[in-house]
Amino acid sequence: MDSIKRMKANRALTARRDAFNIKEANTFKPKAESEFKKYRFRKASPEYLKGLKLQLSAERKRELIKQTIILLLSVAIGLIIFYSM
Repeated sequence: MDSIKRMKANRALTARRDAFNIKEANTFKPKAESEFKKYRFRKASPEYLKGLKLQLSAERKRELIKQTIILLLSVAIGLIIFYSM
């Protein structure tokens, strides 16, 4: 029973797709050292790129707001401590 689960898990690991398609570039044909590690990136669709751009801009806005609030709070606490002494 355990060996069957292990075999299924190993098959699931080998069926995973990589972010790079380097299997075509790294074959056992004799190649020059400079040609051996070529990465072939997958092509991203324009819809995916647009969604990613929107997501990154939203994250950037959130981070900017968070940093501004932290800066204002730390300045306010510093001024309170400074003038209370």
